[in-house]
Amino acid sequence: MEIRQLIYFITIASEKQFVKAAARLFVSQSALSQQIAHLESELGVDLFNKVKRKKNRVVELTEAGEIFLKDAKKIVDLAQKAKEKAANFQKSKSELKLGSYRMIHNQRIIDTIDILSSKYPDALFKLEEYETHLDVQEAILSGNIDFGISVGPLISAELDSLPLLNSELRILMYESHPLAQKESLVLSQLGAEDWVEIKAEVHPIYQVIEAFCKKAGFERSGKIVQEVSSLELMCHFVGLKKGIAFVPSFFDTSSFPNVIKKKLQGEQLIFDQCMVFLKGRME
Repeated sequence: MEIRQLIYFITIASEKQFVKAAARLFVSQSALSQQIAHLESELGVDLFNKVKRKKNRVVELTEAGEIFLKDAKKIVDLAQKAKEKAANFQKSKSELKLGSYRMIHNQRIIDTIDILSSKYPDALFKLEEYETHLDVQEAILSGNIDFGISVGPLISAELDSLPLLNSELRILMYESHPLAQKESLVLSQLGAEDWVEIKAEVHPIYQVIEAFCKKAGFERSGKIVQEVSSLELMCHFVGLKKGIAFVPSFFDTSSFPNVIKKKLQGEQLIFDQCMVFLKGRME
């Protein structure tokens, strides 16, 4: 018994004519009749009432045919689902969608692919870019991507994560700044400074930084004199003495002229980057 024969049988039962069924299946009527004859021979029963078929060309199921039709539909449905599962499994082996947000450093993407390659050695990676780290998490929840690079905390209990990098924030300033000679800085002393900052709508921890400054006794409202779209541009504007800035400690500023990074004294603001996925995906 073949799945093809079951599909032929179900189609004939639906169309009630061999001619219509053959046209729908794109096979000849003789080939269709032959396959049904083979199926009936294997089962040892007649599936169609041959007397009525000869009289008016309309086929009618026998009692055995009615019973077999129900099971045939179940078998074909299960076969289709099995085929889809196999195809999805093969697709999951061959392609993984990895999402990142606009401000991500290329090294984090490389690190994440290294982690995933150890678990999925045959995978090809399709990279998707989103505006913010929250968009990345939403894309995972909606099934648009398999894995994502984001920043904690996670927005849903359905998500899980693996840490990629924990980085303290540093203060970036131009080399001739009055405080540039200090080994480390006190955040509360920077309240009067002008700031260069990543645009709030794409900054992964903009509100966290604002709360951190407020806790230190000042707000930056009205003091952010230059908004930029990347850490590289931020370094250039700081080098031009437009203001000071927060940068993650992992970001290499050595190639940018006239800038220096300073550590903050006391409480540190930690920037947590992580690989995010649905719970159970990495088990």
